[in-house]
Amino acid sequence: MNQWRSTPSRFKKKTLGRPVLPRATNMPPWEHVKTHQHTWGQLAYTSNGVLTILTPEGKFIIPPQQALWLPPKLDHESFCRYGGKFRSVYIDEKYTKRLGNVAKSIEVDSVLRALILEICTWQDDYLLDDKTQRFIDVFIDRIELAKETNFVMPLSEDARLMPIISELLANPGNKLTIEQWGEKVGASSRTLSRLFNKQMNMGFSQWKQKLKAFKAVELLEAGYRQQDIAHQLGFESVSAFNTAFKHYFGVAPNAYIKTQHK
Repeated sequence: MNQWRSTPSRFKKKTLGRPVLPRATNMPPWEHVKTHQHTWGQLAYTSNGVLTILTPEGKFIIPPQQALWLPPKLDHESFCRYGGKFRSVYIDEKYTKRLGNVAKSIEVDSVLRALILEICTWQDDYLLDDKTQRFIDVFIDRIELAKETNFVMPLSEDARLMPIISELLANPGNKLTIEQWGEKVGASSRTLSRLFNKQMNMGFSQWKQKLKAFKAVELLEAGYRQQDIAHQLGFESVSAFNTAFKHYFGVAPNAYIKTQHK
């Protein structure tokens, strides 16, 4: 059985030395970068593959065509279950006022994607002349203007919710009802429902539906067949899986993947 290979952050610089700095690496399957933080911001992006980043604000799922803005001094750890091409850009903290001081996932259109990939070809000691600074200014503008998405799974450290969350994160196909979970964790279903709505801003069923949708994206991107995904996520049939996926994302699974790789 495969297990996560945990490593510390390999980026050892104490300062960036530039307004932005590229971070281009190929992440192998089962890669886990332990919790760390920077004094600068980061735009985390994979040009291929799905990246999962855990922060105190929640669990973010980052497929292609999306990126995650991480503000300075925010603890985060990353997971890449199926491997991917990590094309991240570190961003000087002076831009935080424009880009925000909370983590957020954003859409990556063709222009922003081209800007990210171009920066990731630069050397760390690139020449910072007027032309390069104008390029960086456009890059920051595009991040600021990008549409925010909702690819974050809210989490909780409540002792009654943690066993439920941990199990469902590991096994989204678990079919226990909230009443059955109540028996396991020693709380009434009414209490659990109240906690989910208060701490997650959504009910138990909505949280499970969102989790399954995010997991489906990860598995589709990894090349799994829809039949296998439906089984893993606890759907009775491929048709039921397709219906649920389309209800959540507005398009069928195959169409969604195509849009992610335009």
